[in-house]
Formats: sequence, C-alpha cells, structure tokens
Amino acid sequence: MHAIGGGDLGIPGAVHFSIAVPDYEGASDAVGKERRPLRKVFDGLAKAEIPPAGVVLLGTTTPSVPGGPTLARCAAEIRERLVSDSGLCGARFDASAVAVVEIDDRGLRATNRALAPWLLARRPEELLVTTGSGALSLSMGAVCAGLEAGIPVRILHIDRASLPYSLDGPRDMEAHLDAWLVRHRFWDALRELDEEKAEVWRLLAERQAGGVAVPKERAVRLAALGVDEGKVGKLRERTETMRAALFERLGRGEAADYGLLRAWYVETLDGLRKRENLSPETQTVVSRLVAELRNRAGGVGNLSGRLQIAMHDLKCDITSACAAMVKDEKLTDLYRHAASHRAHLTPELQVPGHLPPTLVSAADRWEKGDQGVNLIKRLGRTPWPALGSGDVLGLLAVGMGRPGREVDDLRAAKAVLGQLALRRDRLLRQGVVRLRLLASPEVGRRAHDLAREIAGGGADIKVIDGVEGDLYAVRDHVVEALSSEAAPTGRTGSGSLRDVDELVLVLNPGPPMTNYGMVAAGVDWSLRAACPLWLTELGRDSEGHPELWHGDPVLARLGLDSVLARLAAGAVRRLDLRTAQRLVERGSDALRELLPDLRRFEADVFARDEWGIGREKVARRRLMLIDEVCADLPVPSAYLAVESLRPGLFPWQKWREKRAESPALDELAVLANKSLHGHAMDRRPDGKYRPLDVDKIRALLHQAVCELGGPRPDDDELITRYKSLMLVFGEKLPE
Repeated sequence: MHAIGGGDLGIPGAVHFSIAVPDYEGASDAVGKERRPLRKVFDGLAKAEIPPAGVVLLGTTTPSVPGGPTLARCAAEIRERLVSDSGLCGARFDASAVAVVEIDDRGLRATNRALAPWLLARRPEELLVTTGSGALSLSMGAVCAGLEAGIPVRILHIDRASLPYSLDGPRDMEAHLDAWLVRHRFWDALRELDEEKAEVWRLLAERQAGGVAVPKERAVRLAALGVDEGKVGKLRERTETMRAALFERLGRGEAADYGLLRAWYVETLDGLRKRENLSPETQTVVSRLVAELRNRAGGVGNLSGRLQIAMHDLKCDITSACAAMVKDEKLTDLYRHAASHRAHLTPELQVPGHLPPTLVSAADRWEKGDQGVNLIKRLGRTPWPALGSGDVLGLLAVGMGRPGREVDDLRAAKAVLGQLALRRDRLLRQGVVRLRLLASPEVGRRAHDLAREIAGGGADIKVIDGVEGDLYAVRDHVVEALSSEAAPTGRTGSGSLRDVDELVLVLNPGPPMTNYGMVAAGVDWSLRAACPLWLTELGRDSEGHPELWHGDPVLARLGLDSVLARLAAGAVRRLDLRTAQRLVERGSDALRELLPDLRRFEADVFARDEWGIGREKVARRRLMLIDEVCADLPVPSAYLAVESLRPGLFPWQKWREKRAESPALDELAVLANKSLHGHAMDRRPDGKYRPLDVDKIRALLHQAVCELGGPRPDDDELITRYKSLMLVFGEKLPE
C-alpha cells in the first residue's frame, strides 16, 4: 500500500501539485529524493526476496490548488502505467493486481474508512505499507485499517525498503497480563495464574469479597510464603476489609454498595469528630448525624434527608474536616444514589468524572497503611493506586518546523494539552497532564523552547532528546526514557509514568520513523502501564487552526485486546459486568463487538423482566446462575442473589411478599444483610463480623429455586448464555 505524494510525480517535497506533466518514471539511475519512491520500494523488496502479490495506490480527491489535479487522478495514471506492457519503475503487474483507493480527505479516519471495504473484500495475507513519501496520515491510516481488519501489517520506509518493520514485536504477554491483573486487582485470576503464591492471592480475593477465613492448614501455607498470623490478622480487621472492598470496587468502576458506603461514611465521619477540636455547634450536629446513620434514625430511615439537614446546619462551618465531608455534595449524591439500592440498575455515565474529593482523600489515607500493598510487593510486584493516579500521558514528536510558523506550533501544542486535560477530567480522580516531546538532535533546541512556552497550568512537560534512527531505535530510546523517570511505589503520588491512567499518542507531520517509533513505544508502554492507548493526530479546523483529531483505540490490536479480553472474561466470571464492559470499551472495534451482548447479559442478570416471561422464571434463572458462579469463585453470593431480585425484578412491597412466601429467600435476604456488601458494617458497630458459609448459601439458592416453582427445563438459560459468552471471549484471544 503506497500513498501517492510529490515524490511520485517528480516534485519531492512540493506542497502544491499543479505541474502539467508529472514524471512518474524518473531516471533509473537517480538517487536520493530524485529516485521515484515506487522504484525504491520495488528494488528493496526484490533485494529482500519479498515478491508483492499486488499494489494498492492511495490518492486524495481534494486538489492542492483550485482546479488542479488530484493525487487520486495521479494514482489512476500510475496504475495504468504499472499494468501496461512496459510497466513502471522497473515493475509490471496484471491489471487485477493493482488497485486505486480514493481518500476523500487526509487523515487517519478518512483513510481507514476508505480502505475498510477493500480489505473486507480481498483479505490479503499481509500488508506492506510504505512511508517516507506521501502524507504520513495516509500511511498510518492504512496501517490502522489493516490492524482493524486483523491483517498482519509491516512498514516499509522507502529508503530502507528491504527491511520491513513490525509494530507487533515479541512480547511477554503473560507478564503483561499479570500487570493488568494487579492493576485492576483481579486477585482470583492471579490465584489461577500464579499457582506458587495462590494462597496469598486467595487471601486478597477473599478480603475483596468480604470473607477472609483462614483455617489452620491454610495458615501454614501462608506462613511458608512469609505471611504470618499477624499479617493475616491485620488483613482480616473489620475496617480494613470494609475499606479494601469499597475502594477496590470503586476503582474498577462498579456501583457503590449501600452498606459498604454507609459503613465507611459513618466510620470516617466519627473518626474525624473524635480527632478534631470542633465548635459546640458542629460537635452537636455531627454527633447527631453519626448516631442517626448508625441506628437508621431509630428505624425511621430517610438518612439522605438527614444528611441534607446536617449540610444546612453546618453551612457556617468553613474550617473543620467534618463539615467539609458532610458538605461534599458529590459524596452526598453518591450516598443518596447508593441508598436507593438501584445504583447497579442505572446506566453508567459515559463520562463519570472524579469521585468525591473526601472519598479520594480517604482512599489515599487507607492506601498509605494498607498491608495489602506490602504483601503484593513481597510477591515481586508493585501495585497501582486503587483509584488510579488520575494522570494522562501524551507523546508528541516535534517536527522540523518552518520559519514564521512559531505561533502555529504553539497553538498545536496547546491544543494537545487541552485534549489531554479533557481526558484527565473523565478519570476517577484529579491528576496531572504529562506531555513528553520527542526531539531529534536537529530539533532539540526548538523542542525545549516550545516546552518552556507552554509550561504552566500544572502540566508536567519534558523533552526526550536524542530521538533518532530507525523504528526500533526510536522505540527503545523512548521506552528507556519513560522508564528512567520516577519509580512507582504502589501508592498515590509517586509521579511515575508507569502509573498513568491513559496514554495518548499524537501523530504530527514530521520524520515518519520518529512517529512510527513513537507508536511502537506507546504500544509497549501501555502494556507495561496496564492502561488504555489512544492514537490521535494533529489536523486543522475549518479556519486553518491546529486541532487534535479523533482518539482511536485501534492499536489495541497489537496485544492489548488479548489482555483486555482475558480481564473482561474474568470480570464476567465474577458477574462484575460493568467492569467487563469498561474493559471491553478500551479495546479495538473487534473487541467492542462484544459490548451489546455484555449489556444485554447485565440487564438479564440485574434489571427488571424486560421480556415479560414472568418474574418467578427470571428469578429462578438468576439464582441458578449465581449458584453456578459462586461454586468456583469467592463472590458475595447472598448479596448478589438479593441484588439481582430486588428492586429491579421485585419492587419492595412485592419483595416483602416473596420473602413471606419463601423461607429460603427470606434467609438469603438476612444473610445478604449480614454480608460485608450488605449491612454487616453499618448495622453492627460492635465489630462482630464473620464470613458467610458458602455451602449454606448454595443450599439456600437451590431451595429458593424450588420454592419459586423450579427447577424447570429452561431455567438454566442464563447459565447457557454465560458459558457461551465465556467461549466468545476465548475466541478473541490469540492462538
């Protein structure tokens, strides 16, 4: 695949193509820029003994000057020469082997859109995409189109065409999968992956599910791994378990559970009340609120309303941490939403934004003393902050520039910073925009001048100097530079680039190998940092001003998709279906094809009866699915069972009636309230909390199915779909 540019017409470097008679052939002994790009490509492939089966010529349909020729027309003329008896540039092809694809606009998206039907119809075994001539965006667009179609792609620089480059280098995908599992705290999956240390991962998984129980034989195995009784005891502490379950759940994007959130709220507010020197008025308001939250206002309820009253009563207190917490409107909204027991039924916001600041600060305090962080480090891993860093990293290659375009350069850099800031504002916490400018020796000074001009506003901007060489040299240099910055600590505030929550690559007209090397480095770093990767490009708006175009996750095809598919499958196994959707959304279009199935499955497991097949039948299907899941994994099964039934399927009054009719449902509801995710913490301030008996819960699930009129032949329908969905995820993994 070759994008037609000025070099193919005999006018290399030209911006306007108004030449009357293009010289497509050129002299056979010409060198350097005077040698036609296609001749360089054909000679290089012959030297490498790579016979091309065909040629695709890419040409834009927009003339460079009004009334002038288009590169699409030039591409058609070049095709005619290539299939003629005399051929062109030392090569000749059959008419069926040379195609022209017209691009209606420059840019990744336009090229991708134009090439998709051609690739779908022909499905070549491999694509060799040229670069070094023609628009970089067309070349990169062709690479992206090939990746989206699932076709192997290599890159040919016209001056080194005998040495094709691959963006998909050799990688230790098991190590990358391990990193993603640690970042997203999928402890049960790590237990399966790391059998040698399985007991430690199991311990963390049970803490996350709210059920740490360590019999003597397990304690012996844990002690052999360096986890003594004291460490286990710390992890089993009531408040530690509650905080870990809450913050790790929020960090994955799951809906906040009412009991967990209220328990954390009361404990945190009461702790602040005891530590602060409050005014009598504030002390009275806060003490009353703590008492009301602990006893549900004497059983009357309406706790969200009590919070609103306290917010009003503390409006004059502008100094205490207690008042700040109570007046944190985002926290109150989160509390109110969770109190409805419908948080998991509400469609997730497309742009969730930051969590309440009080909650984020509390998570940071917990993390500083969390024994889990030290435990993970003992296993040879460095974890990520539970709520992420909030940081977004951008990579931008600095081009040579042109005299008089300094203002344009400044606008372009500010446009990049603006888009990075918008991405940061969608994350769970407020972080830092980090931009790294990639500079060759020729533009080093220019890059540093640009960095100084755009500095300020809290952004972290640095220059990576000495970026030169071929694709692999640029990739290795950039990755080494990123690795040389601050080391991760496993906690918030390290400033490590490994902890960034998103990575954005910005294509910029300039040396193609610098841009492609940056892309290769970005793929490598996103796998190490266990974060999503976006490919964007600098373009111009209708008035000619620089702006950042698009944000495509297509590079996920280079390894990230397989990791995301494994993680999402693990989330589905635990019925963390929002986490599964969030992970799939970070993949390429090929992986995102699973989103409709995931959303339907989530609705069928938790929402109301959309199909009108009868509430009892839907309830039986859901309970049988949860029994299937909790047989193998440490999940809060009683809590999940009740949340799947009410209030989505059975409104509150109907639920009370069902509990009266079914002793098993009634006992499940009691056990759900006693679970960590239910009301074990907020209604039992004495600290007496024991993990629930999984075997007992499974027996109750079976009994409840019987009391609801089952089991019947099609009651396993959700189990069948669950297994089918897991198989589909398996098909997304590479062989």
